[in-house]
Amino acid sequence: MQYCPLCKVRIAGSKRCCPLCKGKLEGEPEPESEMFPQVVAPHRRAQIARRIVTLCVVAVVLCCLQVESVWHPASKWPYFVIASALCAWLSILIGISRRRLLMQNLTAQALLFCVLSVLWDVGTGWSAWSVGWVVPILLIGTVGALVLLKLILHVPMVDAVGWIVVLAVLGWLLPLVLVWLDQVPVVLPSMICAIGCFVTLVVLLLFFHRYMREEAARRFHL
Repeated sequence: MQYCPLCKVRIAGSKRCCPLCKGKLEGEPEPESEMFPQVVAPHRRAQIARRIVTLCVVAVVLCCLQVESVWHPASKWPYFVIASALCAWLSILIGISRRRLLMQNLTAQALLFCVLSVLWDVGTGWSAWSVGWVVPILLIGTVGALVLLKLILHVPMVDAVGWIVVLAVLGWLLPLVLVWLDQVPVVLPSMICAIGCFVTLVVLLLFFHRYMREEAARRFHL
């Protein structure tokens, strides 16, 4: 067992220095006599999870390139698989980094999937399914999900109102601009999204304007 000659105490377990005086210890360490388990910090677990996810994505990319070069040198399917793996990698990394901030996590995921859906639409020949269906459905759906989470989990309004306002403003203006520019093949989802988000903003302004002012002052130092 380790012993501190300055404090005259015996130290169980395996320590680098005395926990009292930080002095040098004598004797042999005994890890089996450790009284407290080693606690892994949360950020350490998150870092390990990010590395594992990145390793899996790299493995998928390398496997796809190898299969494409050996068996199907003229096919394009590996590139779709690689793009899907990269999209999943981005989503998982955001989920890990914002795992304790549910409202912020959902908002970031919704915006990410909106951008990725537009990129997929452009990469597959642009048939406008992303702006006609995916973007409005994601925006109005996420606004509804944030409202439900606020009610179910009893999230303080001052913590929830900022993220609801961001998505509601985007869900109100973006579909209207796309409809006005004649970029959507189907108008109904965009109009439902715009109306729903506008109603949400009106409700927030009428009943929760104090929280909106507090959030604006906190975010923009007004």
